[in-house]
Amino acid sequence: MNEIEIIKKIHSFLKDKRYLVVLDDVWKMKDWDMVQAAFPDVKNGSRIVLTTRNSAVSNHPNARKIIQQVKLLNDDESIELFNRKAFPSYVVHGRDDLDSFRELGKVLALKCNGLPLAIVVMGGFLSKNLRITEWRRMVASVNWDTMKNEGDIRAILDLSYYDLPSNLKACFLYITSFPEDYAVPVGLLTKLWISEGFISNVRGRSLEETALGYVEELAQRCLILIEKKSSRCIRAVKVHDVLRDWGIGRARREGFLKDCSSRDEVETSYSNEMRAYRVVLYDSVCVKVGVAMPNLHTLLIFNAARLEKDVFSFRGLNYLRVLYFDGMRGRWQLPAEIGQMVHLRYLGLKGGTYVLPAAVSNLTNLQTFDARDATVEALPIDLLSISTLKHIHIYKVESWSMWKTNMQSNLKSLFIFLAANTPKQWEGATDRMEENPSWCFGKHYRSVKQLEIVGACEDEFGVPNDLHLPDLHLLPHNLRRLKISCPNLLNDEDPMPTLGSWLTFLNVLEIGVKSYTGATMTCPSGGFPDLHNLVLHDLDIEEWILEDGAMPKLRILTLCKCTKLKALPQGLQHLKELKKLKVIAMPDLDQVLCYLLHKAGREVVIRSSEEDFEHVQIPEHL
Repeated sequence: MNEIEIIKKIHSFLKDKRYLVVLDDVWKMKDWDMVQAAFPDVKNGSRIVLTTRNSAVSNHPNARKIIQQVKLLNDDESIELFNRKAFPSYVVHGRDDLDSFRELGKVLALKCNGLPLAIVVMGGFLSKNLRITEWRRMVASVNWDTMKNEGDIRAILDLSYYDLPSNLKACFLYITSFPEDYAVPVGLLTKLWISEGFISNVRGRSLEETALGYVEELAQRCLILIEKKSSRCIRAVKVHDVLRDWGIGRARREGFLKDCSSRDEVETSYSNEMRAYRVVLYDSVCVKVGVAMPNLHTLLIFNAARLEKDVFSFRGLNYLRVLYFDGMRGRWQLPAEIGQMVHLRYLGLKGGTYVLPAAVSNLTNLQTFDARDATVEALPIDLLSISTLKHIHIYKVESWSMWKTNMQSNLKSLFIFLAANTPKQWEGATDRMEENPSWCFGKHYRSVKQLEIVGACEDEFGVPNDLHLPDLHLLPHNLRRLKISCPNLLNDEDPMPTLGSWLTFLNVLEIGVKSYTGATMTCPSGGFPDLHNLVLHDLDIEEWILEDGAMPKLRILTLCKCTKLKALPQGLQHLKELKKLKVIAMPDLDQVLCYLLHKAGREVVIRSSEEDFEHVQIPEHL
């Protein structure tokens, strides 16, 4: 569908409706000229809200407009915002010398001329530097007279950047390589950082835990924005446009990366003399990649839907560590030369259908294979025997022959989507389960901490899913997070007694989409001793029994679309750690216990629409 067809479709959809459309951060008048035909003017009170930092756009002669100039912060607002960022609770706790800092803070806040971004970044920087000499230096050293708009806060950004440890500098610059307004999933980001070698080993912590700490540190310094789930876990990371522009410029000057959005830009990086260890391609730049880039370590490709099929030559990329495709479409045959990338640690495929050559099994340093948003026609039979593999995310595999191999046991997270396109493929998956129940569990996965098994109710021909997990003891005993959302996988035998006694380290559990088909669910006393978050979604349970002593550490409980359940278990009242209860799309549920929990100080959220449901998204991080 081209742009004209999209505009016509939007126009047709809106022509009989009263609508509100928000176009955020429009920079060019031609962008507005292109899209305005999509919005019919039928004099029915519809509105278009357009935000821009370019006055030429707001004064466009063809725009039907009322201009609302966003005001800068006044003095009181500036001081309040600065105090929130410079004196967070984890900084001020136990200090008795804050009066001097607050006086200097007023001076600094007012010098920012009401610019929110300048105040936020400076406050984040100073929250990590509670030394009176540093604050006085800020008052004296920054050229405040040049700070008239958000584009003129480079001095503050420079100070904040130089204050970062070297590894955090690299992590911040790496985030700026993602496209503007891109919400980077935190699991993707931390795995990329690890593959790049940015994360230091810290005794007693995994690399994933340390990487997540880096995310939190950058957020505390107000250099990035974080999006959280309802469970308060970090979902994704974004960076403000101004900070991104500044970071991209810094990354170019330091030779950290080369960002390319045209053929000419890519060709300038074809030089052995140029320190272009990382190249980022935007908007389907169609060039030969690899021929003259022997030192390349990282290749990130975004919005790749229009890439030419013969664009890649992997023969010259023997030192590549990270290869990531985002936004692919159609069918792609990866060349056999990919097997020569023996240093590759991360292979990510997003969108499209892929055929992987057998040579992929030669990637002896591969740590992450992420194809959760792509279709893989067949996985090489020896891929899962790579000893360095820690994370496998498979959305859809059309051939199950891979499970015949002997698998290695260093995995930490495993995502499997049980799906197929034809009845024959369903039959192959079922046969594999019956031949060897440990085909995707058992002894091969003792180190797995996060497991997600997702499946469809039926294939495109209407053949129902008939996959079953015969023995729950095949699940890795050390699991921390488990999501089962595959119809009939657990049959009608109550899984909770076995799961509760076998998975004693489990923190997060989601069971959904009729994975369990029984009418009664019982959580025995002593079961799930470390469970923090439980989600039950689209199950046909009619009775739920929670015995005294079960789930003693449960904090968050989410029930969605379990429409046959008429009453909550009385045992919920005895869960001392329970903080939040969410009930979604269950109109016939007796809400007396919800009321009692609310009166007892718990947060109770009741929603009528399933659109409010939020899955436990695992794996996110370890």
